[in-house]
Amino acid sequence: MEILSKVADVVLSPLFNFVMRQITYPFKAGDNVRAIESATRHLITMKNDVQVGIEAAEREGKTPTHQLQVWLDEVEATKTQVDTMVEKYKQRCLCFKCFSPNGCSNYSLSKTAAKKLPDVQRLLGEGTEIAPRQIAITPAPAPVQEVPVPTTSTSSPNANPNLEEALYYIREDQVLVGMIGIWGMGGVGKTHLLKQINNSFIGDSAFDVVILVTASQSCTTGKLQKEIAQKLKLQQHEDVTGQRDIIFNFLKNKSFLLLLDDLWGRLELHEAGIPFPLGMVDGCRRKVVLTTRSETVCGQMEVRQTIKVECLNYDDAWKLFLEKVGKETIYSHPRVLSLAKEVVKELEGLPLALITTGRTMYPKKDPKQWEHAIDLLKKSRLDDVEKQSPEDLENSTYCRLKFSYDSLKSDTLRECFLSCSMWPEDWWIKKETLIECWMGLGLIKEFDNMSEAYNTGYTLMGDLIGACLLELVRENDINQDAFVKMHDLLRDMALWIARDNGKNKNKWVVLRDEAPRDKQIWHKTERITLIGSDIQELPRFATTPCSSKLTTLMIRHNLGLRALGDIRAFVALTYVDLTGCGLVCFPIEICGLIQLQHLNLTDNSGIQSLPEELGSLVNLKFLILRYNRIRTIPQGVIAKLKSLQVLNLFPDFEYDRKLTYLTSLFEELKCLDDLRGLGICVEDASQFDRLCELPNASVRWLSINKLEKSTSFSLSASFLGDKQIQMNLAQLCFMNINVTQIVIEGNNQQPTSHLRALEDLRLHYMHYLEEIIWKGVVPKELFEALRALYIVSCQKLKNISWILHLPCLRDLVVLYCDDMRQLIDCGTGNHISTFPCLFSMTLYNLPELVSICESTVDFPNLNYIFVKSCPKLKKLPFRPENITSKLETVAGSQEWWNNLEWENSSVQNSLQSFYNTVDDEVWFSYPDKKLLRFERLLHSEEIKGNGVVPKDISEDKEE
Repeated sequence: MEILSKVADVVLSPLFNFVMRQITYPFKAGDNVRAIESATRHLITMKNDVQVGIEAAEREGKTPTHQLQVWLDEVEATKTQVDTMVEKYKQRCLCFKCFSPNGCSNYSLSKTAAKKLPDVQRLLGEGTEIAPRQIAITPAPAPVQEVPVPTTSTSSPNANPNLEEALYYIREDQVLVGMIGIWGMGGVGKTHLLKQINNSFIGDSAFDVVILVTASQSCTTGKLQKEIAQKLKLQQHEDVTGQRDIIFNFLKNKSFLLLLDDLWGRLELHEAGIPFPLGMVDGCRRKVVLTTRSETVCGQMEVRQTIKVECLNYDDAWKLFLEKVGKETIYSHPRVLSLAKEVVKELEGLPLALITTGRTMYPKKDPKQWEHAIDLLKKSRLDDVEKQSPEDLENSTYCRLKFSYDSLKSDTLRECFLSCSMWPEDWWIKKETLIECWMGLGLIKEFDNMSEAYNTGYTLMGDLIGACLLELVRENDINQDAFVKMHDLLRDMALWIARDNGKNKNKWVVLRDEAPRDKQIWHKTERITLIGSDIQELPRFATTPCSSKLTTLMIRHNLGLRALGDIRAFVALTYVDLTGCGLVCFPIEICGLIQLQHLNLTDNSGIQSLPEELGSLVNLKFLILRYNRIRTIPQGVIAKLKSLQVLNLFPDFEYDRKLTYLTSLFEELKCLDDLRGLGICVEDASQFDRLCELPNASVRWLSINKLEKSTSFSLSASFLGDKQIQMNLAQLCFMNINVTQIVIEGNNQQPTSHLRALEDLRLHYMHYLEEIIWKGVVPKELFEALRALYIVSCQKLKNISWILHLPCLRDLVVLYCDDMRQLIDCGTGNHISTFPCLFSMTLYNLPELVSICESTVDFPNLNYIFVKSCPKLKKLPFRPENITSKLETVAGSQEWWNNLEWENSSVQNSLQSFYNTVDDEVWFSYPDKKLLRFERLLHSEEIKGNGVVPKDISEDKEE
């Protein structure tokens, strides 16, 4: 019986319970459904609380765990099933008033609810356990984190060639280019471009990670590490070395693109943890792209591919400005459109200024408001146009551009930058003129000779160019690297800084084609520049001295100036420049300026003598009188100028009168212990010998003139071997020398006879010269730095073949040489690689010229060739292989062009697109800008001629 009882408990009891459950299901349908409905309500409440926690965590950049996400999915599925079950039950209750006679249906609902209830209870338990603990974790960052980029008309890749170029170096060049430097002036759009690069890789598998970080001015290795770690969600480590290892270990086996914005100095990227070398390494692509305002920083970072971001052209600038100011404003009045275009021209394509000014002008629909804005812009007062509130002042265009100024490495460099604003807007400033200005202002102080001073000046200029605060003139109709200019807004900013951040509007006055209308300005200002004005006399004052503030006076190319009024009243004047003012005599009033240190009277051909009173200027350091016709200087005057460091008496090229002052000058020069630079003319062999004997004169500019008629003139080995001559002689002119030969003698025992500073060589009016003979010296070694060669009125000269292989020759001018038949006789039919730098060639009035040279000669950088009055020249030295891509202009008369003979039709077809017609009437009046080179040459300091220089290319576009 005991055994039977145990069998019943094991077998019959479970069976009984099972049967009873099945029997009771139909009768407990309501209870089971209500039970699971209640449990599900609790589950949904828990799920809603979890969702609230997830949403809060997601705002912190977190995301649900996979385990929690599975739980949420199960809860949602269970809710759907229970809702269906409850809905079926409710429908049956509506029909049968809480009881259904359909036993089968009751049985099914009840059983399903009873079996589902444990699943709901399990989910409740799991939710209680995992939801609070694992609502969210920090996710791995996306390979590319999209950054917002304002949409403008210039944002699309097709409108941005810089973006296309950068993406090419990033994607396509896998080996050669590891680091790319994007540089340009402040506000030009470098950061915008870098953000576009970043977003270009969204959805792109080229890199495992793209990291965009901002360096800024105060960036250190530690700050860079911290920002990279934050971007990559890496562990933060207080120690620089530890953080370096973390970053390095994460990136070393990955393809990465590091975008480094706004870099101001060298950063040791490998110390920050960036794996090196860059490029393609073991199948991983490693690239760095940086942006900076300074080309120097690109060099410090060892960038091997740079992209300079330039200002927008006018069309793109107008589109951007229109987007910011709005069409409603632009078309609110018939005159606003034209005035708005004038505003855009004043802003010179700088995106920062276009955007800021466009927003400022948005509500201004009255033309008078636009005219006022233009007036302010013309006076370099953009800050008054923008009118930023004090709290927004740091976002003004000037303040943001000023970062570049503040970051310059020295006060001297900052003063050099400010002084560039002494020239009018859009002005082309000759490099040598600017360096002389810096010397006169005391910004280049410590130098032993002129070459050292000029090299210092070129270095300072290079620093400003590298910082995008100054730029080379890159117009094709002029020597590309002889001039610099300032962007208008940078010039305006410089004046704003010089004027105490705009608080003292009259501190520096710069006017073009006008004179100050208010006489009181002369009392208030410290520096005045008048260029091309019509002022005839400086103002007179009732009392003297009238001002102790005015230190710098620059009046250039004011051809009507006749008197300097009460200039001696300005007792603080230290710098006076009256270049090209048509003075009929030396202005003796200047001799009362005891503090004067710099006096420049260049190109005033009416000055034929210097006054005795000049000797009173005991503080004078720089006396520049070049391109004048000075014949007499009172004996002893020069010797009194004990402080003199630079004396330039280089004469006008067309002046042929005897210089009487030379007899005593050499003895007086010996009295000037501080003399470091000399420009002089010598007229006989004895003077030339005395010049060579001067112990303290560094001859920078030398004219050898009017020597007696003889067979030859010799530049001796002793002259060429003199260290002072080698280091300093920059300009050498032979003029009106009646010799048949010039003999240039080297020293076989001294092979280092190189005129390393000589850049300008001229042979003028050498009517009997037949040849130049070289003894013991090779032209390409002697003239290793020669850049410009002028051959003018050398009627007997047959050729200048010696210029072959001159390594730095850029400009060749040959005029009025009656017997010249072949410019260069190569002496061989073989291919000759020569003239690596020749940029322009001007040939004028060469009646017997048949050939320039053989077509075997290469001109890889030739940009411009002008031929006029050369009727026998029938061929040009070109073949399909040596037509350089840099050639832009072949100029000459239509008759000459039509009579040219071509060995190859492809050469003719290639050159046809570069040809420009020039006739006499156009040529000697107002030539097209493409053909201004020779016109400027005829009317400049270089070669004087008849005609009128157009106002927009005069002076420093001139010199």
